[in-house]
Amino acid sequence: MTAVLRLLGTWAVRIFYRRIVVSGRETIPAEGPLIVAANHPNGLIDPVLIRIALGRPVAMLAKSTLFGNSLGRAAMRAFDAIPVYRSMDAEDTGRNAETFERCRALLAAKGWLALFPEGTSHSDPALRPLRTGAARIALGAEAAASFRLGVRILPVGLLYESKETFRSRVAVVVGASLPVEPYAARFADDERGCVRDLTSEIDRALGDVVLEADSRRLWRGFLAVAAWTAPDGGRDLAAREARARRLARAFRELSAREPERAEAVIDEVRRFARRLEATGVSDPFLLEAEAAPARFLASLASLLPLVPLALAGAVAGWIPYRLVRPAARRLAGAHKDLVSTYKVVLGFFVMLLTYAAEALFVGAYLGWAAGLSVFVAAPALGLVAVRLAERLRLRRDALSAWWRVAGGDRAARELVLRRRELCERVDAALAG
Repeated sequence: MTAVLRLLGTWAVRIFYRRIVVSGRETIPAEGPLIVAANHPNGLIDPVLIRIALGRPVAMLAKSTLFGNSLGRAAMRAFDAIPVYRSMDAEDTGRNAETFERCRALLAAKGWLALFPEGTSHSDPALRPLRTGAARIALGAEAAASFRLGVRILPVGLLYESKETFRSRVAVVVGASLPVEPYAARFADDERGCVRDLTSEIDRALGDVVLEADSRRLWRGFLAVAAWTAPDGGRDLAAREARARRLARAFRELSAREPERAEAVIDEVRRFARRLEATGVSDPFLLEAEAAPARFLASLASLLPLVPLALAGAVAGWIPYRLVRPAARRLAGAHKDLVSTYKVVLGFFVMLLTYAAEALFVGAYLGWAAGLSVFVAAPALGLVAVRLAERLRLRRDALSAWWRVAGGDRAARELVLRRRELCERVDAALAG
């Protein structure tokens, strides 16, 4: 049961996010013991994503309320979760002594443990103050083994291109791991100071791999500017995320040194965004792409054989597919960081039940073989419908941009010039 739940959970996340790009793989230690410390923007998706990105089993710390029923306990066991008891959940925090003991035993066996030092999932544009759990577990495990384990702490930054959007992308940034051994000499005499200092180290390391900003609008702005001014238009999500972090650091330095100039940069970006919106082109790079109508028509023609399959997939699942989003938003309520978790879980079960019902209906009239064929084919056809819609949307945007340029649209030409000017300013800011 646990193996099946783990497989289904991993598969559902891989389907929901069409691409998971990982940078910094070379810093991942070949073996444990290891504590993975990550930011926490996306509810129960984050732990699954970490396992996918690191490519190996990683035990998780999870709040005890997730173990409250048989299904929750089965799901938590599937991902090797260890319960944490929090006072905010009206739980007995004394039971965390057992939790810490299990973590120390895992690390002593050279296992990998992941946790979220912020303590809670959220959609804030910056890290929240870190709790001391990661440092206490790492130092406690080492102290129990006379600092001979070799525990390291690996900072991991998670950035979702659009975490609630089906078939969007995710960037996972892995930083350099932190050794715990340097604290051996003074741990016995200054345990509290060691915990404080190691937590500060973790905070700095996470700051190097997580995009942060003073507001959500500014956070989105760094990502947008990184895409508008990158050589490839932000197609490479990992490079775009790294560029956005560099922009955020440069902007903070500029704001501290020359606040008026920083405000002028913001105004320029806003003007460019308004021009982009007025032009009706979502991707300014499309305006500068080489016009190739023949190639465009050929690529469009290559999609025609998929149309009948996509129509069948849409008929089989379009209505329940469209109901998942509002249902997930309603269930999440004020907890916006949980919308995508509900979408993944609801989407999986709603579509599974839809295809099962259709298979039973067909099977009742045409026999079990026909029903089984529907159950197998319907999900594949649904995926074809989604993929075709993605490709048609890209070609529509490209055609719209080409049409504007070919027609001599002055606003489009002006936007090209403004983008190049913005590139020069951003490159100068990064160089400085």
